[in-house]
Amino acid sequence: MMKKNFFIGVDGGGTKTLIRLESEDGKVLGEGLAGPANIRLSVDVAINSIASAFEHALQVANLTEMRFSDDVQFHVGMGLAGYEVLSAREEFLAKQKGLGFAHCHIQSDAFVACLGAHSGNYGSIIICGTGVVGLKYAKKGKYQVGGWGFPHGDEGGAAWIGLEAIRKTLHLCDGRGIESPLLLHIKKKLGDKVESVTEWACYANATKYAELARDVFKFAEEKDSIALYLLNNAATHIEKIFFALDKVENEIKIKLPCSLVGGVSQFILPLLKPNIKKRLVPARGDACDGALLMIREKYNQS
Repeated sequence: MMKKNFFIGVDGGGTKTLIRLESEDGKVLGEGLAGPANIRLSVDVAINSIASAFEHALQVANLTEMRFSDDVQFHVGMGLAGYEVLSAREEFLAKQKGLGFAHCHIQSDAFVACLGAHSGNYGSIIICGTGVVGLKYAKKGKYQVGGWGFPHGDEGGAAWIGLEAIRKTLHLCDGRGIESPLLLHIKKKLGDKVESVTEWACYANATKYAELARDVFKFAEEKDSIALYLLNNAATHIEKIFFALDKVENEIKIKLPCSLVGGVSQFILPLLKPNIKKRLVPARGDACDGALLMIREKYNQS
């Protein structure tokens, strides 16, 4: 008897995991959401997040009872944060076998987002969320700029903006900086003493710093000078990524389309140079769409 096939796209990011479940003919049956899936930080957390999101998607699709049926196969494509770290990738590939998928193919979350943004065609993407990464998919292969992790990378993202805001707050506390409503707000929010600010900063992770960036966005709307300074600096970093991606297009004369996506992109887009903004195109799909395109192609080749 022919087995029934289902296809799964996984967008495993630094703060959340989204799964989309489709039938063989491409109908969306359900989605599931869970926690982070950055394999660089924790393979076990990523596995648990994917399993939880998958169970949720199965419940939405009323397929829970078919999960371990011999007549059903689930084929999954995954885009995972931290994919670039070889040791984490190898550990994940070994442990994911316990999830019971018939076929599993993984790539970086940036790569599947690029596939989704351009419907599987060549193009570039800059993801500006908690972190930042640029990726180009072209005839010669894929090329990545940034996305090397926080705090040593991810310039221009929400975590980096939050970190820079803390630096400015500490400068205010010890007399090196100028006063602004944003910095006074952050200082009071974190305990109103330099000791309380430093204690918070010592234990905060990328997610906590990214949450602090929300204050920067809010005060930027009120024309706070420091908030605007931080966002303009973030925009400069995004522009550098754009130009770095542009340098690797020598194989063709026509410039490939580029999409700017992610939760921070709406605050960065107005600050970009006009010649960059006119090159940007809306994303046609998301990372789950890209992951599904990837696993369907692999399945058809098998």
